[in-house]
Amino acid sequence: MAKFVSLFIERSNQRLLALVLWLMTFVAVGLFAAAFGAHELNQQMVSEARRVLEPQIQLRANIASTWAQMQQRLTAAPCSPAFHEQLRAIAFLPDGLNEFLSAPGGVVNCAVDQDFAPYSLGLPDVHTEAPNVSIWYDRPLDFMGRIGLVGTILVRDDVGVVVPPQPIPDVSSNWLSFEVIAVAGDNYRHRAGVTGVFANARAAGPLAGYLPLHEAAFFSLLCAPEGGSCVATTAPLSAVLAAHWPYIVLGVVISALLAMGLSGQLHALIRRYWSFEARFRRHFKPQTIICTYQPILSLATSKISGCEVLVRWRDVDGSVVFPDQFLPVVEKHGLGRLLTEYVVQRAFKELSTQVPEQQRLQVNFNIFPRDLDAVWLRDMIAGFTALETRFDPVVEIVETDQVDIAHAQHEITALRRYGIKTHLDDFGTGYSNIQNLAVLDIGGVKLDRSFAMAAEGSLMSKMLSNAIDMIHAAGHRITIEGVETPERLRMLKATGQVDFIQGYLISRPLEIGNFIKFLATQATQVEQRPRLVAEARLPLTLARAGRD
Repeated sequence: MAKFVSLFIERSNQRLLALVLWLMTFVAVGLFAAAFGAHELNQQMVSEARRVLEPQIQLRANIASTWAQMQQRLTAAPCSPAFHEQLRAIAFLPDGLNEFLSAPGGVVNCAVDQDFAPYSLGLPDVHTEAPNVSIWYDRPLDFMGRIGLVGTILVRDDVGVVVPPQPIPDVSSNWLSFEVIAVAGDNYRHRAGVTGVFANARAAGPLAGYLPLHEAAFFSLLCAPEGGSCVATTAPLSAVLAAHWPYIVLGVVISALLAMGLSGQLHALIRRYWSFEARFRRHFKPQTIICTYQPILSLATSKISGCEVLVRWRDVDGSVVFPDQFLPVVEKHGLGRLLTEYVVQRAFKELSTQVPEQQRLQVNFNIFPRDLDAVWLRDMIAGFTALETRFDPVVEIVETDQVDIAHAQHEITALRRYGIKTHLDDFGTGYSNIQNLAVLDIGGVKLDRSFAMAAEGSLMSKMLSNAIDMIHAAGHRITIEGVETPERLRMLKATGQVDFIQGYLISRPLEIGNFIKFLATQATQVEQRPRLVAEARLPLTLARAGRD
């Protein structure tokens, strides 16, 4: 799946993608034209079937009307003179039926104008219980004196109707064949047309009107609304192609022309759909969030005292994306709080279940200044505060926006009441200033990595000591990030003012499994720890929600 998705993401595949899209568009337009043609073909087949079926529907209605008249008018004893008179009155009705029988139990005793010796019709071809009707198809009528004639006899309540053979309309298309079927319950009987069309239409299924998947032919099946008769039609594919080839050629030409115009637009739409911003917004879900944990070392104890929770995002192709790519999208679409909630939820699930219970950790989370809301943060971090013997949650305010001093102090005070500490993050960059340091009642300050990572003798390196003195004078605990060399570590320890450090000298950010192993195997003296190879530095982003 990841390799398939990469076809749409990687720039090197765009030319091939454009060609594939052209071919797909051509095929799609061609299929649409074929579907339209199949629909028109099906409509014509249904129209022809309806024309053939209409006389059958009318015949069924006439039979039903005649039986209703019989039930109403036949009051005399069967085969009596009065009975014959009543039959003759019914025979004059304008319904096309004029031959009736008295046939109790399938034995004929008399007709409209004659009596004769009882004649058994034998077993019926079809018998239905509701209504109680027996049918004898295409029986010779010699016993009635109609020499050489045949008819279908229907008997209901001991009275029969003789239905003469019905003329079947011809279809108007030489590429179309049909079959008329009489339906009685679960019984089907051929009445006219080409034998086998009905059976093939039933076997072909409902798609056969649009796809020649059975017997290389199209099929349609139309039945009377109240049953009784069905008409199945078929059109062999070869006959359809031979009869409609000019329209087929025109459809191919139109498909090719439309594909040339549509494929370019489709390519642009796909590129927008698979752009990074669109992918991130579609797949920004808890399960795509990856938490990493960068250990924080206490210089007082030379032990790991906590970790900073950092975030990565897993792209749809499985690759891991760093925050410098997705934080601008988060900022643009106001997804900061949702990102923070996802990170806290994932971190709590991983840390609470895998960190040894005897290991107490300070857990630092980054938030935007506009998300400094004590009640929201309290509820979101409630899982950590509930485990007060194991975790000390800390909110690091990333100074990417101007901090409202009055609002920030109110929320920081409330957070302290809830057992949540507040630190200033990235001091020395962005919107950080001395006023925030002096006025806000924060629990600590983290110096931006640019100080610790500055080359010896550079201006930033010289400013490091001044920044430490200033923060210490303000009475705040100090964390230095970006520590990568033993020399820098010794310098920071020599000040006697730095409380915590983090950086690649200690450890790079680790996923939960490796973080737990790191906690279990940490040494007591960081200076003796081999220097880790640093991964590529990330540029500063809009927020520190996923730095390092």
